[in-house]
Amino acid sequence: MNVTKLIKDIWWNLTAYKTIDCLPDSLIFVNSEGLITKFNEKASEIFGLKNDEIVLTRFNDIIKNGMQSIKESLDFSKPVLATATVSNKEFFVELNAMKKGHGFCVSVRDMTKLTTELINEEKTLRFNNEKNAMLSKLEGDIKSPITSISGFSRGLLDGLGGELSEKQHKYVKIINTNADELYHFMDKLLEFSKAESSIYEADYHVFDIVELYKAISKDFETIFREKQITFDLDYFSLEKRNVFTDLNAMKIIYKNILEVASAMTETGFISVKLSHPDEMTCIKYKLNITAEKQKSYLQITISDSGSGIAEDDMKYICEPYAQLEKGKKNFLRALKLGTASILTKRANGLISIKSEMMKGTKYCIVLPIEKE
Repeated sequence: MNVTKLIKDIWWNLTAYKTIDCLPDSLIFVNSEGLITKFNEKASEIFGLKNDEIVLTRFNDIIKNGMQSIKESLDFSKPVLATATVSNKEFFVELNAMKKGHGFCVSVRDMTKLTTELINEEKTLRFNNEKNAMLSKLEGDIKSPITSISGFSRGLLDGLGGELSEKQHKYVKIINTNADELYHFMDKLLEFSKAESSIYEADYHVFDIVELYKAISKDFETIFREKQITFDLDYFSLEKRNVFTDLNAMKIIYKNILEVASAMTETGFISVKLSHPDEMTCIKYKLNITAEKQKSYLQITISDSGSGIAEDDMKYICEPYAQLEKGKKNFLRALKLGTASILTKRANGLISIKSEMMKGTKYCIVLPIEKE
């Protein structure tokens, strides 16, 4: 008689059952013939196993191709996804097996909720892509009527159809203003949809980033003057002005952030700095590059002295769908920053936004600017 084995078996019978009944996962012991020999309380609860029926229950009866799943788990030394059946109802489980004597010890975790969530998430993602692609393709059909309303109402205000009465002028001006606002709103919604969709096409080539940003900044001069905003574009530490990246993305990102910054700033300043990331920035963004390689990255830092963004809003600052209930202003801001965030990531870059109420907002973008 093997005394050591006998002692181990006695110890198992005295302690193991109490231990395995405390485990959160189902634990099932299966012999080499595929019959269930032991199980814990969780397995009894989930699979309806009963001690008086144990000799009649095969592992394959509760787990589809269960013995094959055990083999796969052992062969690859990792859990496998399987399908369990209880009372003719199927659900997903994660199965992890290990050898025990001539049989197997199998841990089974119910993964139905997680698997369902993943399937639903995949369906939602596919739906969003299809929806965004549809909106992008209908851009002309959506914006053309608004353009007509804006154009004709502006023509009437300028006297195209003859002189308007004071009351007519008032109403036509309201129509024109609302049409312009609607056009801007739809433009940003469609811009976000295109950036998020699978049909977005990047425009990679070499261009002068300084000249591009100078031209875009010039379009904001009237706004800066009306709102008494001091603007500064600093690019003097930038050694490589000619960059290789997505030109279309760089235009939209910069313009959208300037729109948000200027909307939130009154009688203050907006500063833009183009540079190569310094050592601290590389550490912060986990850019494992040499000092020379730092020049192959561009850092865009945009700061304003505006009203800042509330802490509660910061969590979803780039997620317009999460801002729907907080009003048009927040939704439009999230559309612009959401587009900037998506396009930065598409260009293999990183973006961070920090803001405090009454202390302004700082936008930092770091992205590669050389061909791989």
